Amino acid sequence: MSKNIRTHEADINLVKKFLDYAECADASYAFLKYILYSILGILVIVLFNGCSFSFKSIDPQYYKFKRLCKNVDSEVTIYNQDYWEMYSDYVEKRFKNSKIDEERIEYFYYEKLNMKVYPYNIREILKTEQKNGNITIQTFDEYYKNIHYASYTRYNYNGKSLKLRGDEAAGWHWETEDNHTCSYLDNFYKERGR
Repeated sequence: MSKNIRTHEADINLVKKFLDYAECADASYAFLKYILYSILGILVIVLFNGCSFSFKSIDPQYYKFKRLCKNVDSEVTIYNQDYWEMYSDYVEKRFKNSKIDEERIEYFYYEKLNMKVYPYNIREILKTEQKNGNITIQTFDEYYKNIHYASYTRYNYNGKSLKLRGDEAAGWHWETEDNHTCSYLDNFYKERGR
């Protein structure tokens, strides 16, 4: 009979230890649950306040994209300086000096070459495209009519982010794409307020 009492005491001690571990595990679970709810709560508050989360800060290719963009202004090859200057003047003065010819087509008069510049004759042709993960490297050739006057490189970065966009009228939606681009022409337009 004494043997059964000791077995019973051992079983009770085992149950007490199990209950102690269960309480500790329950407290750990409650703490983790509290942390998870806090993180999700902060995420919801930030998103509804118009902010977004981008994962580019942890993507090494984003930093490679930024390094490539630092030298993008030097990656332009100008084959015809007169036409390059014509294009620059066209971008700067288009809205101030545009005219309409007798056929009702918009043009810009370029004095240096003594010619009418028609916007639809300016073409940009994709020469090469190379994808490397989230980065796309594109080379473009610039033409006016059939005159090749410049080539430049454009870098595109396509990352992932979480953005809440829209308004009451258009409706709300989630965006997950995060696109960035840089090229000489992007910088050229920014300098001129375009």
